[in-house]
Parts: sequence; structure tokens; C-alpha cells
Amino acid sequence: MSVSQLKRHKQCPRAWYFAKVLRLPEPTTGAQQVGTEGHAQLEHFLSTGEDVLGAFAKSGAHLLPTPGADLLVEQPLDGEPPLTAGGIPFTGFIDLVDARQLASDGVLRITDHKFTSNIARNAATREQLADADTEPGLQMLGYAAWALRQVERFPGLRELELEHLYYQTRGQRLAASVLASVPVEHVEREWRTKVEPQVEAMKEHAQAARASDVPANFGPACTKYGGCPFMAKCLTGGSKTMSLRDKLLNKSDLPAVLPPDAPEPTPVQVAPEVAEQPAPEAEQPAPKRRGRPKTTKPEQPKSDLRVLFVDCIPTKHDGPRAESLTEYVDDLHRKVAEAGGVDDVRFAGSDSPLGFGKWRGALAMAARAALPPPGNYVALGVGQSELMQVIVEALEPSFDVVVRGTR
Repeated sequence: MSVSQLKRHKQCPRAWYFAKVLRLPEPTTGAQQVGTEGHAQLEHFLSTGEDVLGAFAKSGAHLLPTPGADLLVEQPLDGEPPLTAGGIPFTGFIDLVDARQLASDGVLRITDHKFTSNIARNAATREQLADADTEPGLQMLGYAAWALRQVERFPGLRELELEHLYYQTRGQRLAASVLASVPVEHVEREWRTKVEPQVEAMKEHAQAARASDVPANFGPACTKYGGCPFMAKCLTGGSKTMSLRDKLLNKSDLPAVLPPDAPEPTPVQVAPEVAEQPAPEAEQPAPKRRGRPKTTKPEQPKSDLRVLFVDCIPTKHDGPRAESLTEYVDDLHRKVAEAGGVDDVRFAGSDSPLGFGKWRGALAMAARAALPPPGNYVALGVGQSELMQVIVEALEPSFDVVVRGTR
């Protein structure tokens, strides 16, 4: 367990399950790299006094204590005695513990360095730092709970100063300190009444067989910190009154997932609005256009066109407002994954009908059998998403116009 895991689980239990139970990889962002470098600079400076601070960290130098051997820098949580909750030991590090006021005032200051693009918008409040129902408070009260267990190291401790020290990484070089003072009784109460129950819930969620059995916190959590890296894998929970395969077989808009050795049938598509009108025998299908769509198409009303913009953004002259294809891709993936009994088709094992790459054919079949309604659609980041790439390739022959962006 770690304090970061507490924060992740508080933000969204299902995202925590993907990251810490299924151990799916997460990309490293540029903002994380800036924070890593800044923390390393501050650790070296506070430990040695040598000024290696970069431009961001240097902006907060006046808010730091004087470097010295008595400061606890990058203090581990798994020492003796370790921090625990629900019988689970914690690991991790505290950026800075300053005990210089302990002997005289019984006060211990715990500081966490935060690198952020905008302090005014992103900084926590004092109230949040003292409340374990918030992400900032969950972190800082976890560090405070560790300090309470260090009776021999911090004798006479009666009050904790919980500090977020912010360094702004965009625009003007700024730094700011947000400080909350809490008595030890408050820390003990928050840990007992809020954190311990959360850890018990995490134990239960860790035993889930499928990600869809773990609750998801849809909403701001999906877009926070640049967007959840597991958004495409996140499945909604559903009724378990029938098997997943039966669910898919009972859907009129999707074919069943094929057994491993079955040939892929050619899907038959009939548009309801033209089903009773036989096509002229001499007329051949018009070739697919690659380029900006025409404003009119004599053989078909404009409202009935399906237009796909791949890795490019349509302008106001391209007709009705375009919809993102992402929701369609996520919904189709969820249905095919449920039918195959997996959380993510790309991780299907050898015992699954989707294994050994067969998920691509199943997903393409599903897309051809359940086309999006007529309209304009945008597919962005195709090269970075296998799911999007498979579905776009499956949809192209069925769309009236496909416009591809070029570099």
C-alpha cells in the first residue's frame, strides 16, 4: 500500500484496479518529468546545501528551511514502526519532515513539494489538507499518521503542520505555501473513521475478478491530470442475470464472437430507407472519395451521408458538426469484450475466442454490422490506438466520404 494508492482509489476505484491489481502500464507525461526533476533538485539541496535548484524550484527557495542534517528528506514510510491500515503496511517517501519546532512547541512540519502549471487554479486549501475525504488531505494525513507512530523519534508531539509547497511551471515563476495546523487527535480520528474503511474497501475491490465489478467514478476523474490512461479500457458494470455471450447473442445490432476456428462470414447490410427500391442494374458504386466532401450529392440526400475525418478537423464549410468516434469505439469494444469474457480484447488469453489477435476480426465485424448513424465523424489519434485503427479500417468502405489528414 502507498499514500498515492489511497489517492488513486479515492479518485476512481476502477482506475486503481487497472493500475495496481491488473498492473497495466501507464504513460509518463511531460508534467511528471518536470516534477521528478524538481524533486531531485530539492532533495539534493535540502540534504547538502548545494544549490542545484532549477528555475522552477528556485522560485520557492525562500520558503524552504535552511538545509541541514537534522531535516528528514525523502523519509521512508516503511521503517520501524511502519505506517499500517487494516493490517496492510505502507511504502513510499515523505518529501520533507522538519522537527525543529518539536522541542520548544511540540510542533512537527511535514512538507510535500508540488509542481503545477497554475497555482491559483490548482492549489489545495487549508481545509482540504486537513480532511481525509479529499485527495490532498488523504495524502497529508497519511504522512501525519506515520509521524504519530514514531513515538521515540518525536516525543512530545501535539500538533502537526501539513504543508503543500507549490512551484508554478508555466508563465510567471511563482511559489506558494499552503499550511494547515491540526492536533494529533484530529489525525487519529481521520485515519480511524475515513482511511481505515477505505482500505477495507480496497481489499474487497482487489479480489474482483473483472474490472467491471469495481465501481468507477465517472465524471471529472476521467479528465483530471490530462485524462485517465485507462479510459478506453473502462467498462461499465451490468446485469449478471445472463452470461456475457448470451447478452451479445441477444443483441440485434451485433453478431456473436466467433469460435477460434470459425471462418468470418461476409456481413449483409441493408439500409431500411432504400430496402424496397432495387438499384439500377447498370449503375456501379461510385468510387470512395479521398478529399474534402462535395456540398451536394445528387444520388443521395446530404443528411444521409456518412463522412469520416481521420486525423484532421473539419471546418464549418464541411457540413453538420462532426461527432467524435471515441464513444462509438468504446461502446463497441465494451460489447465485444463482454462477449469474449475479458476486460480488454487486446489482453485476451489463449483460452478466449478473442485470443491470438482474433479480436481484430471480431471488432471489425461488429463495426460493419452496427454502423454509426449518418453524419459527420472525427477519428483522432488513430495511430496511437489499436481499437480506433481497427474500427476505422472496417468502417471506411461503408462511409460515403473519407478525409485523411496528412503531415
